[in-house]
Amino acid sequence: IVGVSECENPTMGASLSRCESLPPLPEGELPPLAPPPPSSEDGSSRSAGSAAALVEKLKGPGQFERREEEVKKLTSVNTFEGARVDVSKPMTPLFALSHNIMLGSSPHPNANSHYKLGATVGDGERVCIATVDQHGTVEGQLYGALLGGFQGKLIFNLPNDPKNGIVAVSDLDYNGASSSAQLKFGHNIHGVAGPHLGVSYFQAITPRFSLGGEGSCGLKSPASATTMVAGAKYGAPKFSGALSYVSHSGQGDQLSLFYHRTVTPGRVHLGTELAVQPATGDSQMTAAAEFTLKQSKVNLAIDGSGRMHSLLETTLSPAAKLTFSAEMHLGANANGPNDDGNGPAGKGKLDSYKFGYGLQIGQ
Repeated sequence: IVGVSECENPTMGASLSRCESLPPLPEGELPPLAPPPPSSEDGSSRSAGSAAALVEKLKGPGQFERREEEVKKLTSVNTFEGARVDVSKPMTPLFALSHNIMLGSSPHPNANSHYKLGATVGDGERVCIATVDQHGTVEGQLYGALLGGFQGKLIFNLPNDPKNGIVAVSDLDYNGASSSAQLKFGHNIHGVAGPHLGVSYFQAITPRFSLGGEGSCGLKSPASATTMVAGAKYGAPKFSGALSYVSHSGQGDQLSLFYHRTVTPGRVHLGTELAVQPATGDSQMTAAAEFTLKQSKVNLAIDGSGRMHSLLETTLSPAAKLTFSAEMHLGANANGPNDDGNGPAGKGKLDSYKFGYGLQIGQ
């Protein structure tokens, strides 16, 4: 067929192939050549770039002592007995006062009422909290940001009876881009008298997996007051898990497992905790759930001993909340009056019930 180019379809006549859509090259100009394959230098630069991208994805794992915080918030339900009223009033943008009244229970033995006056002073970088009760016990907390990624914390308790001794803990925290460390000094903590020294380190291995450890000892008796902890944490968008292995001098070892599950973000959260002592085989399990509704929040927890906790918090207004607390322990007295020979006969195991309600006013 005369006059038809190689891009035309001779059978269809006017129909042209896709070659005609390309613009014609000027006379004497050659088509562009294909780009050369990447050199070894380009490959190494790409590898370095991918490694840098991986480092950028790593996030600070937080402090080692807070690796189980998500689960502990669920399993440690703050139940109480009797009536509780909390009133807080901001006096200035940086200063606030608070009053805490408890009826029917008290942290002090042989007492059924308790009053505490508190004050809070703080800005965006430093916070100071102090309380004093009717018995003269003073408690204080100091938090502040130092240089760079360093932060400081001081917690102390001054009892009304000097014989009980001062309880104090001072921390120096470092939070880096992919790691954290802590230096801790305490006095009369963990049920052991005297000064204590501890150090911990937590490192992000991957964007979701972190490893770390902690060691502490009593300076007066290091051999009998030494604790070593090894832990790991894995965090995903909807679940997280943590593992801890604790070795106490003279008290045996303990393996703890923690699991947190987000069923509905901001609505439903589940958590479980399992502690096992390898030497004896004893174990303790706790399962908990948290439900956040439109104007209320419900916390539930039950452990392997039959103890059940529940806490209902409802919002009456932006500045008022009402709380209902309940605790039930089935078979609280495993060795009943019939077993030890004391008390009236015929009662057997006893169940324990505790109920309370509270009112919180202020922001």
